[in-house]
Amino acid sequence: MIKNKLKLVIAICGIYATFLSWGLVQEPLNTRVWPNSGSKFTGPCFIAICQGLMATLVGFIYLSSKKTDYGGLEFMEIKFKDIAVISLYQTLSAPVASYSLYYVDYLAYILAKSCKLIPIMLVHLLVYRSKIPKEKLVVGVLVSLGVTLFTFGTDGNGGYKPATGSSLYGFLILCLSLFLDGLTNASQDAMLKGPSQKKITGAHLMFALNLLIVVWNIGYLLVCDPNQWHSSIKQLTLDPQIWSYLLTYSICGAIGQCFIFFTLENYSSIVLTTVTVTRKMVSMLLSIFIYGHRVTLPQWMGIIIVFGGITWEAFLKSGKDVKRSNTKEKQT
Repeated sequence: MIKNKLKLVIAICGIYATFLSWGLVQEPLNTRVWPNSGSKFTGPCFIAICQGLMATLVGFIYLSSKKTDYGGLEFMEIKFKDIAVISLYQTLSAPVASYSLYYVDYLAYILAKSCKLIPIMLVHLLVYRSKIPKEKLVVGVLVSLGVTLFTFGTDGNGGYKPATGSSLYGFLILCLSLFLDGLTNASQDAMLKGPSQKKITGAHLMFALNLLIVVWNIGYLLVCDPNQWHSSIKQLTLDPQIWSYLLTYSICGAIGQCFIFFTLENYSSIVLTTVTVTRKMVSMLLSIFIYGHRVTLPQWMGIIIVFGGITWEAFLKSGKDVKRSNTKEKQT
């Protein structure tokens, strides 16, 4: 039991360390106006391909280091249909969410993407008929409520503007993106926990999914948007310093995925999403201290609710583990 908890703590620390760094690099990579080209780097598929290639390489090393029943290519051959569908969910979710920004304000976008716990739980309940413990449902609501308060708890002076152009159509698109996220996480969970002739590990999923994500994005660029590839290469030629940000971004994301798939393999997508959502909250706090953003009282309330809910769930789980341990001791 102690060893299991220690593994979870290490995984959480790994997720925080890599993705906090990833977030700090992501901001300038996507928002900075680069000097020579005089514009922002707008190549989402190009970025996805770079990170996917790095994650595929790291995933292959991660898979090679584990004792598994079969290799990555054999796994892809056996589970190709499932892997292709899940990777397509991941590939579609990001552009669908970006498209919604034409119709909803950015705060609504952040709010929706931060509340992934709810759609994942709904997919588990409606699609896979999985039973969700009551405490996890409560934690999901608390985390979503806390993120809501933090996101909308500005007083107009925090650098954000209230929504002006939101529409029902935009929110429907966001719901589609969230549903794709929920399908992705729940499908990965079901594949890892479901019956299989040979054991499937997180390393198998990491290698196979990222490889197909690269294929999907290259296919999109070739068929639908070849100009994005040419404009990305041109801007990287004009501003070669972007490469250092892109490389750091890809490395942090790839190593972070090792911890993510380890958590998904040994625990569940709900545990993983709880960790990643709270990591986003920490990223917000880090941004506050680094960039000097002012935090209002409702935002601090949101922070307290999120971390209070996670702590409460941890205590409940710890109490259940102690009860199980005591029951086993009595039986022996």
